[in-house]
Amino acid sequence: MQPRLAELVSYMDQSRDRLLAAVSRINPTFATVRPNKDAWSVADNLTHLALVEEGVARLVAKSVDWAKAHGIGPETSHESIMSSLDEFALTTADVKMKAPGMVIPPPDQPMDTSLAALQSSRSRLKDALMSGEGLNFSQIKRAHPVFGEIDLYQWGLFVAQHEDRHRAQIERTLTEVTELAAECAPIV
Repeated sequence: MQPRLAELVSYMDQSRDRLLAAVSRINPTFATVRPNKDAWSVADNLTHLALVEEGVARLVAKSVDWAKAHGIGPETSHESIMSSLDEFALTTADVKMKAPGMVIPPPDQPMDTSLAALQSSRSRLKDALMSGEGLNFSQIKRAHPVFGEIDLYQWGLFVAQHEDRHRAQIERTLTEVTELAAECAPIV
């Protein structure tokens, strides 16, 4: 695998490992509890991540097909892609962003369903990326609804950083939900 794609896939795997480690400690009873009416539950966050990743997988697959049909050349750079989205501070979770309607999770998805969807979407995204192995992904750009034109490396990086952002949100949600449960527990 060429170095830039290998770097991206490795980072995506690390991000997923961090997310799964964070949710492995969650009591499934709390996974669908929302800390307030405007907040997402842990399962909502996981479902949202799967919906976003599935959409990116489709975008990458179509873009790779387009690139092959239009003679996009081979990758020649070994420069890291890791800082290419830094200007957007995506992993900084203190700025609330509103999700587009197509990636708002349906209510009350069980956590195991959300996790299965995440596994499936990651498989499809990796397959789509690998189908373009050797292509210069930095020459293939598609519009992101917030960031404007970004290339396919950045789309993959977006998925991983978006996942890190929501992992932090999941951790906050879990803290809030368990605090609420403790407040509501009967005194014995």
